[in-house]
Amino acid sequence: MPAFSPFLALRYLVKRRINLLGVFGVSFAVWAMIVVNSVFTGFVSEIRSDVRNSAPDMLVTDLPHDTSYEALRAVIAADKGVLHLAPRLRHNGMFQALRVPSGGDSLVYSQEVDFDHTENGFALLLGVDPVLEEQVTGLRGWLQEAPRELAAHIVANPVSEASRVLDEKDPTRRALLMLPDEVEWKARGRAGLPRDKNVADFRSTWPGVLLGWRRIRSTRVLFEGEPIDLLCAAFLPDDAGGVQLRPHSVRLAFAGWFATGYRMFDMTTAILPIETLRTLLGHDIARPRSIDLVTDVAIAVQPELPAAEWPAMKRRLQAAVQAALPAGSAPCSVVDWEEQNTVFLSAVAHEQAMMQFVLFVVMLVAAFVIYATLHMMVVQKVKDIGIMTAIGGTPRGIGAVFLLGGFVVAALGAAFGTALGALSVHWLNPFNQWLYETTSLELFPRALFDLPEIPCRLEAAWIVKVTLGAMGLALVVAFVPSRKAARMNPVNALSYE
Repeated sequence: MPAFSPFLALRYLVKRRINLLGVFGVSFAVWAMIVVNSVFTGFVSEIRSDVRNSAPDMLVTDLPHDTSYEALRAVIAADKGVLHLAPRLRHNGMFQALRVPSGGDSLVYSQEVDFDHTENGFALLLGVDPVLEEQVTGLRGWLQEAPRELAAHIVANPVSEASRVLDEKDPTRRALLMLPDEVEWKARGRAGLPRDKNVADFRSTWPGVLLGWRRIRSTRVLFEGEPIDLLCAAFLPDDAGGVQLRPHSVRLAFAGWFATGYRMFDMTTAILPIETLRTLLGHDIARPRSIDLVTDVAIAVQPELPAAEWPAMKRRLQAAVQAALPAGSAPCSVVDWEEQNTVFLSAVAHEQAMMQFVLFVVMLVAAFVIYATLHMMVVQKVKDIGIMTAIGGTPRGIGAVFLLGGFVVAALGAAFGTALGALSVHWLNPFNQWLYETTSLELFPRALFDLPEIPCRLEAAWIVKVTLGAMGLALVVAFVPSRKAARMNPVNALSYE
């Protein structure tokens, strides 16, 4: 019988229920690899998307102290890959919102330092030119996204659409993120600060500041135009030719919340006009010998430029900027959006690699189950092997019996696991919602990761790799017992007790 190998393989599989253990093991391993990887891939995709949304395409950074933007603008804009560019100025400061105590006179409350909200909290100050920044990053989209985030986390949001500070027709007021006159007039009244009697006679003077929505506390909501005092310090030259640490403060108006989606950026960053920050650092535009100070230059790359040409563009920009800097300056850097967040993204990629390794170990356990069941089958069927050999069965045909058995177990397990994995990913969010509504438990705590639902991303390439990998690994482990059966001496097999 030329077909005795598949016939016996099928008979052994049907009659030995322990083979179901191998099918279940492979099914579970494939299911786990598909579901866990889909969730993790979706989560990583969300993280990368949020990081990408918060960062410009490229950033010229590590510039020397007192670098002028005008000195770099022309050489950067001359590159064929640059679409838009915008100056940036980074510094550190401390915010404190103004309060009106019930006693009458206004004063500033003194509280412990808190890094998570605006009350006496430290922040990374990012000075921008709103018009140019909007061309390089999604600044307008950040302002439009904040109300949706606030509505999902707090009951009331007294701040109007913050993006209107970008629609101000007066370019001078728009550059300073100034709110309409009546907004500041009302804010002064609430804070008990001096103001004109009639709103028609009043002109706003406070520059605006935008805060990441994650700095808000559930019990504390800033109203639009609320005065916020900013304190920072800088080393400035003194009359004796040295430097002196000098603190500076300015009163700003709360212009609204922004939301990039990137937690670290939203929690730590405050956006304010670059000219206001320059003034605090001793480079007021009206002062002689002041410069248009920058620490970074944000760049939007031409959309038709392939990603493969980005490294060459970074090298060209680095060389051009370095040539425009004073002789002997330390090397500057040009980094893309991934390199701007390399530590965070590298940590996420490492976690994903570790997760895939753990899932591979699960697959090895399933393969070991197949090996154990086939090896046990060979031991128990020694006399059958001797009889098949005596009546003309070839070693290859005998080995094929057990090799086919392992292949069928792996194929069935991979098929069931793939089907269950795809169905689980499809129904994961509805099941998680039902579980939460029924028992108040969640498979994936959305509040912890601040996501509306479990991020799932089913990749066809990964499913194919897992399925073929499971079947290939099963054939490898099935080869060992099948080879043992094929090399068995028929005389010894027939006399086996």
